[in-house]
Amino acid sequence: MLAVAAGAQVAIAARRFDLLREVVATVSPESRDRLVPFQVDVRSEVSVALMTDAAVHALGELEIVVYSAGITHLAPLAITSADDWRRVLETNVVGAALVTRAVLPALVETSQVKGRPGRIAFLSSHSVGGQWAGLGAYVSSKAALDEMVSVWAAEHPQVFFTRIVVGPTLTGMADGWDPECAEEFFARWAAEGRFEAHEPEPPEKVAARIVAWMQDDRVPPVLDLARP
Repeated sequence: MLAVAAGAQVAIAARRFDLLREVVATVSPESRDRLVPFQVDVRSEVSVALMTDAAVHALGELEIVVYSAGITHLAPLAITSADDWRRVLETNVVGAALVTRAVLPALVETSQVKGRPGRIAFLSSHSVGGQWAGLGAYVSSKAALDEMVSVWAAEHPQVFFTRIVVGPTLTGMADGWDPECAEEFFARWAAEGRFEAHEPEPPEKVAARIVAWMQDDRVPPVLDLARP
Protein backbone atom coordinates (compact mmCIF):
# COMPACT_ATOMS: atom_id res chain seq x y z
CA MET A 1 0.00 0.00 0.00
CA LEU A 2 1.20 3.46 -0.92
CA ALA A 3 0.40 4.99 2.47
CA VAL A 4 2.51 2.36 4.22
CA ALA A 5 5.31 2.88 1.70
CA ALA A 6 5.17 6.59 2.51
CA GLY A 7 5.85 5.77 6.17
CA ALA A 8 2.34 5.90 7.65
CA GLN A 9 0.93 3.60 10.30
CA VAL A 10 -2.22 2.26 8.63
CA ALA A 11 -5.31 0.37 9.70
CA ILE A 12 -7.39 -1.08 6.88
CA ALA A 13 -10.88 -2.49 7.27
CA ALA A 14 -13.17 -4.47 5.00
CA ARG A 15 -16.00 -6.97 5.22
CA ARG A 16 -14.12 -9.76 3.42
CA PHE A 17 -11.03 -10.98 5.24
CA ASP A 18 -9.71 -12.73 2.13
CA LEU A 19 -9.38 -9.34 0.45
CA LEU A 20 -7.64 -7.94 3.52
CA ARG A 21 -5.11 -10.76 3.31
CA GLU A 22 -4.49 -9.90 -0.34
CA VAL A 23 -3.75 -6.29 0.57
CA VAL A 24 -1.40 -7.29 3.38
CA ALA A 25 0.46 -9.56 0.95
CA THR A 26 1.26 -6.59 -1.30
CA VAL A 27 3.24 -4.88 1.47
CA SER A 28 6.92 -5.66 1.87
CA PRO A 29 7.67 -7.92 4.89
CA GLU A 30 9.73 -5.23 6.61
CA SER A 31 6.75 -2.82 6.49
CA ARG A 32 3.95 -5.15 7.56
CA ASP A 33 4.15 -4.14 11.21
CA ARG A 34 2.83 -0.74 10.09
CA LEU A 35 -0.31 -2.24 8.51
CA VAL A 36 -3.11 -3.61 10.71
CA PRO A 37 -6.15 -5.30 9.07
CA PHE A 38 -9.62 -5.40 10.65
CA GLN A 39 -12.79 -7.10 9.51
CA VAL A 40 -15.86 -4.87 9.66
CA ASP A 41 -19.39 -4.61 8.35
CA VAL A 42 -20.03 -0.88 7.96
CA ARG A 43 -23.77 -1.51 8.05
CA SER A 44 -23.54 -2.66 11.68
CA GLU A 45 -23.16 -0.17 14.54
CA VAL A 46 -21.59 -2.82 16.76
CA SER A 47 -19.11 -3.95 14.12
CA VAL A 48 -18.08 -0.37 13.37
CA ALA A 49 -17.65 0.49 17.04
CA LEU A 50 -15.51 -2.59 17.71
CA MET A 51 -13.35 -1.93 14.65
CA THR A 52 -12.83 1.71 15.60
CA ASP A 53 -11.84 0.90 19.18
CA ALA A 54 -9.41 -1.76 17.97
CA ALA A 55 -7.89 0.55 15.35
CA VAL A 56 -7.35 3.39 17.83
CA HIS A 57 -5.80 0.94 20.30
CA ALA A 58 -3.49 -0.49 17.62
CA LEU A 59 -2.39 2.86 16.20
CA GLY A 60 -2.52 4.95 19.35
CA GLU A 61 -4.43 7.70 17.55
CA LEU A 62 -6.31 8.51 14.37
CA GLU A 63 -5.17 11.44 12.25
CA ILE A 64 -6.68 10.59 8.88
CA VAL A 65 -9.62 8.42 7.87
CA VAL A 66 -10.67 7.54 4.31
CA TYR A 67 -14.12 6.03 3.79
CA SER A 68 -13.83 4.12 0.52
CA ALA A 69 -16.49 1.44 1.05
CA GLY A 70 -19.07 1.45 -1.71
CA ILE A 71 -21.22 -0.77 -3.89
CA THR A 72 -22.97 -0.21 -7.19
CA HIS A 73 -26.22 -1.42 -8.68
CA LEU A 74 -26.99 -1.50 -12.40
CA ALA A 75 -30.64 -1.54 -13.40
CA PRO A 76 -33.32 0.85 -14.65
CA LEU A 77 -35.05 2.59 -11.76
CA ALA A 78 -38.36 1.05 -12.83
CA ILE A 79 -37.12 -2.40 -11.79
CA THR A 80 -34.93 -1.38 -8.82
CA SER A 81 -36.43 -3.09 -5.78
CA ALA A 82 -36.66 -1.91 -2.18
CA ASP A 83 -33.98 -4.44 -1.26
CA ASP A 84 -31.71 -3.05 -3.99
CA TRP A 85 -32.14 0.47 -2.63
CA ARG A 86 -31.47 -0.64 0.94
CA ARG A 87 -28.34 -2.56 -0.02
CA VAL A 88 -26.81 0.43 -1.80
CA LEU A 89 -27.84 3.07 0.72
CA GLU A 90 -26.81 1.02 3.77
CA THR A 91 -23.22 0.79 2.54
CA ASN A 92 -22.75 4.06 0.66
CA VAL A 93 -24.60 6.40 3.03
CA VAL A 94 -25.55 4.77 6.34
CA GLY A 95 -22.17 3.03 6.62
CA ALA A 96 -20.38 6.31 6.02
CA ALA A 97 -22.47 7.94 8.76
CA LEU A 98 -21.77 5.14 11.26
CA VAL A 99 -18.02 5.19 10.60
CA THR A 100 -17.87 8.97 10.85
CA ARG A 101 -19.74 8.97 14.16
CA ALA A 102 -17.41 6.29 15.52
CA VAL A 103 -14.09 7.88 14.50
CA LEU A 104 -15.04 11.49 15.23
CA PRO A 105 -13.94 11.52 18.90
CA ALA A 106 -10.47 10.25 17.95
CA LEU A 107 -10.15 12.83 15.16
CA VAL A 108 -11.26 15.63 17.52
CA GLU A 109 -8.70 14.46 20.07
CA THR A 110 -5.99 14.59 17.40
CA SER A 111 -7.02 18.17 16.63
CA GLN A 112 -6.75 19.14 20.30
CA VAL A 113 -3.50 17.32 21.10
CA LYS A 114 -1.53 18.06 17.94
CA GLY A 115 -2.90 21.50 17.19
CA ARG A 116 -3.85 20.54 13.65
CA PRO A 117 -7.23 19.21 12.58
CA GLY A 118 -7.78 15.53 12.03
CA ARG A 119 -9.21 14.84 8.61
CA ILE A 120 -11.65 12.43 7.02
CA ALA A 121 -12.36 11.85 3.34
CA PHE A 122 -15.18 10.12 1.50
CA LEU A 123 -15.08 8.78 -2.06
CA SER A 124 -17.78 10.48 -4.08
CA SER A 125 -18.40 10.02 -7.80
CA HIS A 126 -18.23 12.09 -10.96
CA SER A 127 -21.57 10.51 -11.91
CA VAL A 128 -23.49 12.75 -9.48
CA GLY A 129 -25.58 15.19 -11.50
CA GLY A 130 -24.73 13.43 -14.76
CA GLN A 131 -28.02 11.60 -15.39
CA TRP A 132 -26.34 8.21 -15.83
CA ALA A 133 -29.11 5.85 -16.97
CA GLY A 134 -28.92 2.51 -15.20
CA LEU A 135 -27.05 3.85 -12.17
CA GLY A 136 -29.92 5.63 -10.45
CA ALA A 137 -29.60 3.98 -7.05
CA TYR A 138 -25.80 4.35 -6.98
CA VAL A 139 -25.81 7.99 -8.12
CA SER A 140 -28.57 8.85 -5.64
CA SER A 141 -26.53 7.33 -2.83
CA LYS A 142 -23.46 9.36 -3.76
CA ALA A 143 -25.52 12.56 -3.98
CA ALA A 144 -26.88 11.82 -0.51
CA LEU A 145 -23.32 11.16 0.70
CA ASP A 146 -22.19 14.54 -0.64
CA GLU A 147 -24.91 16.39 1.23
CA MET A 148 -24.30 14.42 4.41
CA VAL A 149 -20.58 15.23 4.36
CA SER A 150 -21.33 18.95 4.03
CA VAL A 151 -23.49 18.80 7.16
CA TRP A 152 -20.84 16.87 9.11
CA ALA A 153 -18.39 19.64 8.18
CA ALA A 154 -20.81 22.34 9.34
CA GLU A 155 -21.43 20.59 12.67
CA HIS A 156 -17.77 19.77 13.40
CA PRO A 157 -15.50 22.53 12.08
CA GLN A 158 -12.61 21.30 14.24
CA VAL A 159 -12.19 18.38 11.80
CA PHE A 160 -11.46 18.66 8.07
CA PHE A 161 -13.98 16.89 5.83
CA THR A 162 -13.17 16.27 2.16
CA ARG A 163 -15.22 14.78 -0.65
CA ILE A 164 -12.90 13.06 -3.14
CA VAL A 165 -14.62 12.91 -6.52
CA VAL A 166 -13.48 9.82 -8.39
CA GLY A 167 -14.04 9.07 -12.06
CA PRO A 168 -14.23 5.65 -13.76
CA THR A 169 -11.71 3.36 -12.08
CA LEU A 170 -10.63 -0.14 -13.10
CA THR A 171 -11.81 -2.01 -10.02
CA GLY A 172 -14.09 -5.01 -9.51
CA MET A 173 -17.12 -2.98 -8.41
CA ALA A 174 -19.01 -3.91 -11.59
CA ASP A 175 -18.19 -7.63 -11.46
CA GLY A 176 -21.63 -8.53 -10.14
CA TRP A 177 -23.56 -6.71 -12.87
CA ASP A 178 -25.79 -8.75 -15.16
CA PRO A 179 -23.70 -9.14 -18.36
CA GLU A 180 -26.60 -8.50 -20.73
CA CYS A 181 -27.71 -5.42 -18.82
CA ALA A 182 -24.11 -4.16 -18.62
CA GLU A 183 -23.63 -4.59 -22.36
CA GLU A 184 -26.78 -2.57 -23.03
CA PHE A 185 -25.85 0.31 -20.78
CA PHE A 186 -22.17 0.42 -21.76
CA ALA A 187 -23.26 0.76 -25.39
CA ARG A 188 -25.62 3.57 -24.41
CA TRP A 189 -22.97 5.38 -22.36
CA ALA A 190 -20.46 5.08 -25.22
CA ALA A 191 -23.01 6.46 -27.69
CA GLU A 192 -23.61 9.39 -25.34
CA GLY A 193 -19.86 10.11 -25.31
CA ARG A 194 -19.52 9.60 -21.56
CA PHE A 195 -16.16 7.84 -21.80
CA GLU A 196 -14.56 10.53 -23.94
CA ALA A 197 -14.13 12.95 -21.05
CA HIS A 198 -13.38 10.30 -18.42
CA GLU A 199 -11.03 7.52 -19.42
CA PRO A 200 -11.00 4.71 -16.82
CA GLU A 201 -7.95 4.96 -14.55
CA PRO A 202 -6.02 2.25 -12.72
CA PRO A 203 -6.70 2.19 -8.97
CA GLU A 204 -3.00 2.77 -8.26
CA LYS A 205 -3.19 6.22 -9.85
CA VAL A 206 -6.24 7.16 -7.80
CA ALA A 207 -4.58 5.84 -4.63
CA ALA A 208 -1.44 7.88 -5.29
CA ARG A 209 -3.47 11.09 -5.49
CA ILE A 210 -5.29 10.23 -2.26
CA VAL A 211 -1.97 9.67 -0.49
CA ALA A 212 -0.81 13.04 -1.83
CA TRP A 213 -3.94 14.56 -0.25
CA MET A 214 -2.97 12.94 3.06
CA GLN A 215 0.49 14.53 2.92
CA ASP A 216 -0.65 17.99 1.81
CA ASP A 217 -1.13 20.69 4.45
CA ARG A 218 -3.91 22.15 2.31
CA VAL A 219 -7.20 20.30 2.83
CA PRO A 220 -9.87 21.32 0.31
CA PRO A 221 -13.51 20.49 0.98
CA VAL A 222 -13.65 18.89 -2.49
CA LEU A 223 -10.81 17.13 -4.27
CA ASP A 224 -11.87 16.41 -7.87
CA LEU A 225 -9.81 13.53 -9.27
CA ALA A 226 -12.17 13.15 -12.23
CA ARG A 227 -11.29 16.50 -13.72
CA PRO A 228 -9.30 16.05 -16.97
